[in-house]
Amino acid sequence: MTATDALPPRRKPWLVIIPLALVVIVAVIWSGLWFYAATRAQGEIDAWIGREAQLGRIWGCSDRTLGGFPFRFELRCQSPTLETRGGDAMRFTAVSTHVVAQVWAPSHIVAEFAGPARVEDLNTGSAYAANWSLLQMSGVGDLTGRPQRFSLQAHDMRIEQPGSAGTQPLSLATARLFEFHARRAPGADGKPDGVDYASGMRDGQSAVLNALGVTGPVDMTLQGTVSASADLRPMPVTQRLRAWAAAGGMATLERFAVTSPKLAVTSTGAVSLDPQGRLNGKLDLGFAGLNDLVKGLDRAGVIPREVSPIVGALAMVGKQGPVEGRQGTTFALSFDAGTLKLAGFPVGIVPPLF
Repeated sequence: MTATDALPPRRKPWLVIIPLALVVIVAVIWSGLWFYAATRAQGEIDAWIGREAQLGRIWGCSDRTLGGFPFRFELRCQSPTLETRGGDAMRFTAVSTHVVAQVWAPSHIVAEFAGPARVEDLNTGSAYAANWSLLQMSGVGDLTGRPQRFSLQAHDMRIEQPGSAGTQPLSLATARLFEFHARRAPGADGKPDGVDYASGMRDGQSAVLNALGVTGPVDMTLQGTVSASADLRPMPVTQRLRAWAAAGGMATLERFAVTSPKLAVTSTGAVSLDPQGRLNGKLDLGFAGLNDLVKGLDRAGVIPREVSPIVGALAMVGKQGPVEGRQGTTFALSFDAGTLKLAGFPVGIVPPLF
């Protein structure tokens, strides 16, 4: 064996340096892209706030910071506010919000809000307080920023009306879970886009409902479509209904169900408005425990006493059948240019809605 053969093979430092250099270069490029995108995001947020203001929704934030490097964007906002103008003037205020979007999906935004929140009716001066264990909203937009999907979930929701000085707040409603989902539905035959919606509530309680004899827990399910309704700018209700009727909108109720230990209510159908604001369409209603409900409304003074016998007579017109798994009565209602018909017979007039 020679001296040369005894020497160990030389290490090749480039096998270590090149991969390390590539990692550093990629990290530098990624950092530059993230900070560039973050700057653009700040500008887009300001532009979005400006567009919202033109639509009558004024967003505010006392202290806004943007972070989340390296794989997402995180926006933190202290004392967020939303004030609506152009319709029912309202102001919403929360403690803080945390908004997150992944770098690879910046149009999918998830936000969590810290309570309590305050809701004010600027027209009447009424104020309400809301709190929760978790309030989360998410939204997805297209490349132009136009919203496509929206979801809201509130866990352990509590709504109260603040009391006067020295008095306890009045509990209005609670729910273990409330959720709402909506997505844009493309318009057919040249009509404006509509909205598919679904909502639900679990284990709801309400002092108002208890006073009417509807004791909880109350569960609710709601699902349907409102065509020609994608314009969500704040505006007076009559103006919105008039524009919706002019666009040929249709409200389809695929499922509506409310259940409590003593009551079950269901409904399906579709209604629309003609140019004069008159109601047209059909609704199928189902009731279980209707007599108990009417008695509760009677005791609370919500309806005149002479109405109770009329409800009993109407029950004879309906069909006996299951309502959410209980024995109940179903009714077929129809609306023809504002004329209300029960089982095909005119029973009243619904005034024009605008």
